[in-house]
Amino acid sequence: MKKLLIAVPVLALIGVLVSGYVFAPNDKELIQRALDESTTAAREGKPSPVLDHLSRTFTYGGEATSTYDISKMIHQAKPVIVILDPAPQIEGETARVVSPVSVTVNYLGLDFNDTIPEVNIELKKENGFKWLFVPEPRWRITSVSAQSLPNN
Repeated sequence: MKKLLIAVPVLALIGVLVSGYVFAPNDKELIQRALDESTTAAREGKPSPVLDHLSRTFTYGGEATSTYDISKMIHQAKPVIVILDPAPQIEGETARVVSPVSVTVNYLGLDFNDTIPEVNIELKKENGFKWLFVPEPRWRITSVSAQSLPNN
């Protein structure tokens, strides 16, 4: 009886671990999830790597402005960001998405709706856990860069 009391939880644990590996999403799905989480965070005005890039590279009338002010404005504007071609190029533990990105912002009555032609999003694979003990890889955006912002 004691062996049965020990064997059942051990088998259940092994079953959970095996199901975590068997039904785990592939890298492309995990990258898409990371991109979706970042764009959703932007839409909700929460910090995200995409918003950080926009606030660092924003210029008005050809001149750089205060990064803090722009960051605050972008977080309040809650832009809608759509990555138009999210297909990743995976190389081991890193990945890259090069895509046009559509940005729509309405802030204090000013509308900005344009497409940034070539945005380079770099991601890195990290180890995480689901259910506190089942290993699950995750992809995290490490950098966002673009050749230039639209001239509107």
